Amino acid sequence: MGIFMNGYLESRDKKRKAPLFTLSNETMSVTICSYGGYITSLLVPDRCGTPGDIALGFDCLDDYEACTFAPCGIVGRYANRIRNGRFSLNGRDVQVTQNDGIHHLHGGKKGFHRYMWNPSVHMCGSGAEYLQLERLSPDGEEGFPGNLSVCVRFSLSRRNELSIHFLAVSDRDTVCNLSNHMAVNLNTCRGTTCLDHRLTIYGRTFSPASPDGIPTGEVLPVEHTNLDFREERLLGAQLLLPSRHTEPFGGLDHNWFLEDKSPMRRCLTLSHPGSGRVMECLTTMPCVHVYTSNSLTGSETGKYGTPYNRQCAFFTETQYAPDSVSHPGWAQPFLKAGRQYDHTTIYRFSLL
Repeated sequence: MGIFMNGYLESRDKKRKAPLFTLSNETMSVTICSYGGYITSLLVPDRCGTPGDIALGFDCLDDYEACTFAPCGIVGRYANRIRNGRFSLNGRDVQVTQNDGIHHLHGGKKGFHRYMWNPSVHMCGSGAEYLQLERLSPDGEEGFPGNLSVCVRFSLSRRNELSIHFLAVSDRDTVCNLSNHMAVNLNTCRGTTCLDHRLTIYGRTFSPASPDGIPTGEVLPVEHTNLDFREERLLGAQLLLPSRHTEPFGGLDHNWFLEDKSPMRRCLTLSHPGSGRVMECLTTMPCVHVYTSNSLTGSETGKYGTPYNRQCAFFTETQYAPDSVSHPGWAQPFLKAGRQYDHTTIYRFSLL
């Protein structure tokens, strides 16, 4: 059990490379790249004890650099969308990059998933090791105010818990909404869909959105909609139900407000009856955005020569609500100068 450097993720011409680090215990292993903080491999055993790679990803650095959907990468400075790329801070309008039509998405044209991070391995007081990735997001990057110093810590416990701990501090008031764009298929990412997965989401309300993904400002109950996953549902069957909420997106691309108000909230549970794999998510964040890879077309080929087709994976993004800067009644992503941003998300793996 521990962390070791596991070679490099290289470009096709071998001229560029990014260090890889593997975290392992007696059961599973996670490999993380210093470019973008991408989880490039997530090996989890099935009920027969056979390990399988459940994380979407690519075989070379070029593909991560060109990728439009950042599978399992660090997203920031603002995960998800900001309407018109504009918000008010201390009474002044701030304009950030509009890279999703007229809106801002996942940090802009060059979000955190498109940077090389500085890696280091550390040991906490309990003796457990963690991988730390650091970078300084300078004042004005993609339009955001403040020099934001960011640290992301990855650790893997003996209980098969992958912890992602986000820390940040700014020298000016700013916004900060960091996440990991976790993208998995519990049946391994080798060409199957995620529609045979079973899902529970621990949220009673959601934020409906217009077809461009911007919340309308309403907060609606999931009851009597096909977004009701308070009890475990088969994902494919639930998406077949007629719904004005999911039809514009061709599947799930929605934000839930989490019901649990404890410091570490239950977020969701995803399971795959065929393999027996289970992934639970817990977080200190107030919301989770779930996306069923509806816009993938097979034009991008991932690991093992697998084309990434529509609904090939399940994306989980713990966060402040999309465009929360426009809705004062929601939990807010504003970060005061000198105050520490401190959030953790845990993915716990087990078997049925």
